[in-house]
Amino acid sequence: MSHLYLKSRLGIINFSDRIKIATDGPNDGGIDAFYIDARAKVIHLLQAKFRANSENFETEQMSAYDLLKMDVSRITKGQKKDEQGNSYNDQIKALQKAIAKVPDLANYQYKVVLLGNTEKLSKAALSRLVEGFHVEQFPHDRVYAEMLFPVINGTYFSEPNLSIEIDLSNVSGGQSHLDYNVRAQNQNINIKLLFVPTREIGRIMNSYKNSVLRFNPRSFLELSDNPVNRDIEASIRTAVNNEFALFNNGVTIISDETKGTSNTAKRGKAQIVLKNPQLVNGGQTAHTLGRIYSECANSGDFNQFKSKEVLLRVISFEGSSQANQSSRLTLIGDISKASNSQTKVDESDRRSNDPVQLKLQDLFFKDHGLYYERKQGEFHDGIHAGYIDKALTVDREKLIRVGLASSFQVRQARSSIKKYFADPNALNEILKVGDIEQYAFGYELLSLIDTERKAKPTSPNDRYNTKLYGQGLRYGQYAVLATCIFNGLKHGLNAQAILKNTLTQWRGFESWASKEPANAQYKKSQSFDFPNYYKGATINDDLKSYNFVYPSDKKSMSQKNKNLV
Repeated sequence: MSHLYLKSRLGIINFSDRIKIATDGPNDGGIDAFYIDARAKVIHLLQAKFRANSENFETEQMSAYDLLKMDVSRITKGQKKDEQGNSYNDQIKALQKAIAKVPDLANYQYKVVLLGNTEKLSKAALSRLVEGFHVEQFPHDRVYAEMLFPVINGTYFSEPNLSIEIDLSNVSGGQSHLDYNVRAQNQNINIKLLFVPTREIGRIMNSYKNSVLRFNPRSFLELSDNPVNRDIEASIRTAVNNEFALFNNGVTIISDETKGTSNTAKRGKAQIVLKNPQLVNGGQTAHTLGRIYSECANSGDFNQFKSKEVLLRVISFEGSSQANQSSRLTLIGDISKASNSQTKVDESDRRSNDPVQLKLQDLFFKDHGLYYERKQGEFHDGIHAGYIDKALTVDREKLIRVGLASSFQVRQARSSIKKYFADPNALNEILKVGDIEQYAFGYELLSLIDTERKAKPTSPNDRYNTKLYGQGLRYGQYAVLATCIFNGLKHGLNAQAILKNTLTQWRGFESWASKEPANAQYKKSQSFDFPNYYKGATINDDLKSYNFVYPSDKKSMSQKNKNLV
């Protein structure tokens, strides 16, 4: 758990770097790990008390005794032994040496980080138990939302005060940037235009990836699949002069606050500091520079970036970030969409940051342990690292089909769904946050139906088991899905049970439907046109009208007959 905190909250990505600051073991003074953050002037002291199995992880509580074992005061004052006379282990001694080497220690704050559930202890009690040190506590729900999920979707670390160095050697008149102020949607906004070293943009993208792409319609992985990248890469690798600054459209970053100075004590250098930066345009450029930077870092040779700069537009929001938060987020979304309107972006990507998409992703994870992929490839890091199975991800286009099927719009579920992403009103009508339970249930059912469709047939040359299930798996998979969602939730059956029960009744449903007068148009001599029937106008009403029977219905009828006797 300490490793998860160090990676997700502090950006210590490599295990080898984290193990050096782990102190967990005998005589550790109740401290499992530490980190001295020179940038933020904070010394983190970690104590993790989560249990291994899933149930205890959420219910087991840290006790007062657990916290009393933390010798924070003794250790930070240089004591070599605990109150029982036991010498602290070598890792704790290394912590003490590291603290002693901090030159401006008086400017630092100690933070005790408790990784565990402490519902039975008030904030004041926690502070007293750790001798008055500042405490930040992470119960299981914060761990899931703020540590686990960000690691899985690659947003685990974003530098809150990101520094970019500017080369002033090509700047005339000593002016490093152009300033312009504008007011929009009750927000005071500052726009800075400047040229920055391509190496700096590459460093940022290589380090933070999806963390700086929250408002960009694409994820880091998706940005790689574009022929434009080859041209950008060639202009860096082959150009001798700074043609890159001339031909590239540049990068747009949104920042809560931006500060700049040329007083860096470095000749010809200036610096800007961005607070909570997010890249909203120029993703292809930044991705390519990040990939080149990674290669250069591995080789130790950064000559390809020499004397090459790129135009940077920084849009900063002035004033408190909490003021007018709703209008600010709306404006950020509008800026992102406008910035990307001149490049080819799929509408499903363009809608990835719509409020309903964000809320659905949050609820899928919190309530069902599923990962709704708003942006293509956003969970690639988690899957590639083996943190999650790809089966736990929810595909956005399949979710639209589930949403349509759950409201008995079966023929619509079979058709192209790209039009729903193009129309935000249509998307909001299909996907409703309050229906998350049936979406999660329906998505599980759709996966089971896909498995049944691919399964080895019971009879030779009967690919979709039509002898058992009629045309349900061949043409009517979304009709089966709609029926199972509705009746599964109504009768309290799990996905496997409701699918099996429904499929065994499907031939009976098709026999009934083929005889209905409203379906006369699908009758052809001695056959029935099932392909067009399942795409037709009557299928939705037929599913609602047919009397599928389930175990609870049978029990209810049996009890009714007994009462009559």
